[in-house]
Amino acid sequence: MSVTLSLPDEQQYWRPKSRIWLSKVDVRGAPVDPRFIDAAYRKEDHFFRYRADKLKDEAVVANLVEDAVYYASRAEKKEPLRDVAGYLFRVFSNLADKEIARSSHTINYGLPENFPDAPADNGQGIINQIQIREILDRLEPDLRWAITRRTLGYEVREIAKAMNISADCLSTRMRRALKQTLHRLLSDDLG
Repeated sequence: MSVTLSLPDEQQYWRPKSRIWLSKVDVRGAPVDPRFIDAAYRKEDHFFRYRADKLKDEAVVANLVEDAVYYASRAEKKEPLRDVAGYLFRVFSNLADKEIARSSHTINYGLPENFPDAPADNGQGIINQIQIREILDRLEPDLRWAITRRTLGYEVREIAKAMNISADCLSTRMRRALKQTLHRLLSDDLG
Protein backbone atom coordinates (compact mmCIF):
# COMPACT_ATOMS: atom_id res chain seq x y z
CA MET A 1 0.00 0.00 0.00
CA SER A 2 1.49 3.34 -0.99
CA VAL A 3 0.78 6.64 0.61
CA THR A 4 0.75 9.88 -1.36
CA LEU A 5 0.98 13.31 0.12
CA SER A 6 -1.32 15.99 -1.12
CA LEU A 7 -0.11 19.55 -0.93
CA PRO A 8 -2.44 22.37 0.04
CA ASP A 9 -3.67 24.61 -2.78
CA GLU A 10 -1.57 27.49 -1.46
CA GLN A 11 1.61 25.69 -2.50
CA GLN A 12 0.65 24.64 -6.01
CA TYR A 13 2.61 27.52 -7.58
CA TRP A 14 5.84 26.86 -5.74
CA ARG A 15 8.55 25.55 -8.02
CA PRO A 16 11.63 23.98 -6.38
CA LYS A 17 14.24 25.38 -8.80
CA SER A 18 12.60 28.73 -9.27
CA ARG A 19 14.14 32.04 -8.24
CA ILE A 20 10.70 33.54 -7.72
CA TRP A 21 7.74 32.65 -5.54
CA LEU A 22 4.28 33.97 -6.27
CA SER A 23 1.27 33.86 -4.01
CA LYS A 24 -2.29 33.34 -5.17
CA VAL A 25 -3.20 36.48 -3.21
CA ASP A 26 -1.50 39.85 -3.63
CA VAL A 27 -0.41 42.18 -0.81
CA ARG A 28 -3.85 43.81 -0.79
CA GLY A 29 -5.54 40.45 -0.30
CA ALA A 30 -6.98 40.34 -3.80
CA PRO A 31 -6.83 37.06 -5.71
CA VAL A 32 -4.22 36.91 -8.48
CA ASP A 33 -5.13 35.72 -11.95
CA PRO A 34 -3.48 32.26 -12.25
CA ARG A 35 -2.70 32.88 -15.94
CA PHE A 36 -0.18 35.55 -14.92
CA ILE A 37 1.37 33.30 -12.28
CA ASP A 38 1.81 30.49 -14.81
CA ALA A 39 3.22 32.92 -17.39
CA ALA A 40 5.68 34.31 -14.84
CA TYR A 41 7.07 30.87 -14.07
CA ARG A 42 7.28 29.98 -17.78
CA LYS A 43 9.12 33.22 -18.64
CA GLU A 44 11.24 33.41 -15.48
CA ASP A 45 14.57 33.21 -17.32
CA HIS A 46 13.51 36.02 -19.66
CA PHE A 47 12.84 38.30 -16.71
CA PHE A 48 16.26 37.64 -15.20
CA ARG A 49 18.00 38.24 -18.54
CA TYR A 50 16.21 41.54 -19.22
CA ARG A 51 18.72 44.38 -18.75
CA ALA A 52 20.86 42.06 -16.60
CA ASP A 53 23.78 44.46 -16.97
CA LYS A 54 21.78 47.09 -15.07
CA LEU A 55 19.65 44.89 -12.77
CA LYS A 56 22.43 42.88 -11.16
CA ASP A 57 20.63 41.98 -7.93
CA GLU A 58 18.41 38.90 -8.36
CA ALA A 59 16.35 39.91 -5.34
CA VAL A 60 15.36 43.16 -7.05
CA VAL A 61 14.39 41.28 -10.22
CA ALA A 62 12.34 38.77 -8.21
CA ASN A 63 10.50 41.63 -6.49
CA LEU A 64 9.85 43.29 -9.85
CA VAL A 65 8.44 40.04 -11.27
CA GLU A 66 6.14 39.72 -8.27
CA ASP A 67 4.99 43.33 -8.62
CA ALA A 68 4.43 42.86 -12.36
CA VAL A 69 2.23 39.80 -11.77
CA TYR A 70 0.16 41.65 -9.19
CA TYR A 71 -0.16 44.82 -11.30
CA ALA A 72 -1.06 42.85 -14.43
CA SER A 73 -3.66 40.86 -12.52
CA ARG A 74 -5.27 44.01 -11.07
CA ALA A 75 -5.28 45.97 -14.33
CA GLU A 76 -8.63 46.49 -15.95
CA LYS A 77 -8.63 45.14 -19.46
CA LYS A 78 -11.10 46.40 -22.04
CA GLU A 79 -10.82 43.23 -24.10
CA PRO A 80 -9.49 39.73 -23.44
CA LEU A 81 -5.73 39.30 -23.60
CA ARG A 82 -4.37 37.31 -26.50
CA ASP A 83 -0.82 37.11 -25.19
CA VAL A 84 -0.78 36.93 -21.39
CA ALA A 85 2.98 36.34 -21.22
CA GLY A 86 3.68 39.24 -23.57
CA TYR A 87 1.49 41.58 -21.55
CA LEU A 88 3.16 40.46 -18.32
CA PHE A 89 6.61 41.01 -19.81
CA ARG A 90 5.59 44.52 -20.92
CA VAL A 91 4.47 45.37 -17.38
CA PHE A 92 7.71 43.90 -15.98
CA SER A 93 9.91 45.79 -18.46
CA ASN A 94 8.19 49.08 -17.58
CA LEU A 95 8.77 48.44 -13.86
CA ALA A 96 12.37 47.38 -14.50
CA ASP A 97 13.09 50.49 -16.58
CA LYS A 98 11.65 52.69 -13.81
CA GLU A 99 13.82 50.89 -11.23
CA ILE A 100 16.93 51.39 -13.36
CA ALA A 101 16.13 55.08 -13.83
CA ARG A 102 15.45 55.49 -10.11
CA SER A 103 18.60 53.67 -9.04
CA SER A 104 20.77 55.75 -11.36
CA HIS A 105 19.62 58.89 -9.50
CA THR A 106 20.41 57.58 -6.04
CA ILE A 107 23.50 58.43 -4.07
CA ASN A 108 26.55 56.28 -4.69
CA TYR A 109 27.27 54.64 -1.35
CA GLY A 110 30.79 53.62 -2.32
CA LEU A 111 33.80 54.09 -0.15
CA PRO A 112 35.49 57.47 -0.32
CA GLU A 113 38.56 55.86 -1.92
CA ASN A 114 36.36 54.92 -4.89
CA PHE A 115 35.22 58.49 -5.56
CA PRO A 116 36.77 60.28 -8.51
CA ASP A 117 38.90 63.24 -7.60
CA ALA A 118 36.92 66.46 -7.48
CA PRO A 119 38.37 69.80 -8.48
CA ALA A 120 40.48 71.16 -5.64
CA ASP A 121 39.10 74.68 -5.91
CA ASN A 122 35.58 73.97 -4.65
CA GLY A 123 36.31 71.19 -2.12
CA GLN A 124 33.19 69.22 -3.07
CA GLY A 125 35.17 65.97 -3.23
CA ILE A 126 36.23 66.36 0.40
CA ILE A 127 32.65 67.11 1.48
CA ASN A 128 31.42 64.01 -0.39
CA GLN A 129 34.03 61.85 1.32
CA ILE A 130 33.07 63.19 4.76
CA GLN A 131 29.37 62.56 4.14
CA ILE A 132 29.94 59.01 2.92
CA ARG A 133 32.20 58.28 5.91
CA GLU A 134 29.48 59.63 8.26
CA ILE A 135 26.90 57.37 6.63
CA LEU A 136 29.13 54.31 6.96
CA ASP A 137 30.10 55.11 10.55
CA ARG A 138 26.45 55.18 11.64
CA LEU A 139 25.72 51.69 10.32
CA GLU A 140 25.85 48.46 12.28
CA PRO A 141 29.23 46.72 11.86
CA ASP A 142 27.82 43.74 9.93
CA LEU A 143 25.96 46.00 7.49
CA ARG A 144 29.02 48.24 7.11
CA TRP A 145 31.04 45.14 6.24
CA ALA A 146 28.38 44.01 3.73
CA ILE A 147 28.17 47.42 2.05
CA THR A 148 31.94 47.66 1.87
CA ARG A 149 32.03 44.25 0.19
CA ARG A 150 29.31 45.33 -2.24
CA THR A 151 31.28 48.42 -3.27
CA LEU A 152 34.29 46.20 -3.90
CA GLY A 153 32.27 44.29 -6.48
CA TYR A 154 30.96 41.28 -4.59
CA GLU A 155 27.46 40.11 -5.49
CA VAL A 156 24.73 40.36 -2.86
CA ARG A 157 24.22 36.61 -2.88
CA GLU A 158 27.94 36.01 -2.20
CA ILE A 159 27.90 38.41 0.75
CA ALA A 160 24.65 36.93 2.06
CA LYS A 161 26.10 33.43 1.88
CA ALA A 162 29.10 34.55 3.94
CA MET A 163 26.71 36.07 6.51
CA ASN A 164 24.43 32.97 6.51
CA ILE A 165 21.30 34.91 5.49
CA SER A 166 19.27 35.07 2.29
CA ALA A 167 20.14 37.52 -0.47
CA ASP A 168 16.65 39.05 -0.23
CA CYS A 169 17.08 39.66 3.48
CA LEU A 170 20.51 41.23 3.06
CA SER A 171 19.42 43.42 0.17
CA THR A 172 16.44 44.69 2.16
CA ARG A 173 18.53 45.29 5.29
CA MET A 174 21.19 47.22 3.38
CA ARG A 175 18.63 49.35 1.55
CA ARG A 176 16.70 50.15 4.74
CA ALA A 177 19.82 50.89 6.78
CA LEU A 178 21.24 53.24 4.17
CA LYS A 179 17.88 54.97 3.71
CA GLN A 180 17.42 55.45 7.48
CA THR A 181 21.00 56.64 7.97
CA LEU A 182 20.74 59.10 5.12
CA HIS A 183 17.43 60.37 6.50
CA ARG A 184 19.04 60.87 9.93
CA LEU A 185 21.95 62.74 8.38
CA LEU A 186 19.63 65.02 6.44
CA SER A 187 17.50 65.59 9.55
CA ASP A 188 20.62 66.50 11.52
CA ASP A 189 21.56 69.06 8.88
CA LEU A 190 18.14 70.68 9.03
CA GLY A 191 17.73 70.71 12.80
